[in-house]
Amino acid sequence: MKPATAKAKGRATENQAVEWLRANGYPDAERRRLNGSNDLGDITGCGPGVCIEVKSAAAWHPVRWLRELRTEMTNARAAIGFVMARPKGGTSVDDWVFIVHGETLLSLLADAGWQAPNQTPITTPKKKESS
Repeated sequence: MKPATAKAKGRATENQAVEWLRANGYPDAERRRLNGSNDLGDITGCGPGVCIEVKSAAAWHPVRWLRELRTEMTNARAAIGFVMARPKGGTSVDDWVFIVHGETLLSLLADAGWQAPNQTPITTPKKKESS
């Protein structure tokens, strides 16, 4: 694939990801400008501390992508990051693959109130009842 064609495909994939995020409750999502070696991820506007990398490739390199994501998360000072990977033939974002680091998954599970069986359960403080 020619570089110009690859760039156009990447841009189109990022635009599709932004449209999907906006349609699913993130109206401020937008493509991020290129920052050279100080890359901060491909999409911004999904909340502070969130880093999103978008990939569209026939060849899959998830370990490489996660390493790239870790660098971008460090650059962006983001606590949460994920890769949105468009598989060949994946025309709908709902069919894409989302890749996270293990510690990110565990953090998200804990924040949602789910804990491993050998850990103390997370309890949500009860609201005071009005008298």
